[in-house]
Amino acid sequence: MAKTILVVEDDPAISNLIRTTLDTQEYQYHTAQTGSSALMEAVSYNPDVIILDLGLPDRDGLDLIQKVRESDTVPIIV
Repeated sequence: MAKTILVVEDDPAISNLIRTTLDTQEYQYHTAQTGSSALMEAVSYNPDVIILDLGLPDRDGLDLIQKVRESDTVPIIV
């Protein structure tokens, strides 16, 4: 069973590095550049793990963790 990863990162260079690494390992992933879009992606795609940048342009990453924890226990890597 393929694992789906949600990458939440607003820095294009870091996001590209993570995506390239995931591509080489043949993981399925979705990306988000803001906390708001990350919440929508998490609900829509139900990822197996979230890779999260704490410093997002629209909300604090810790706030995002709290919102996710209201409905899910998905592992979150900060």
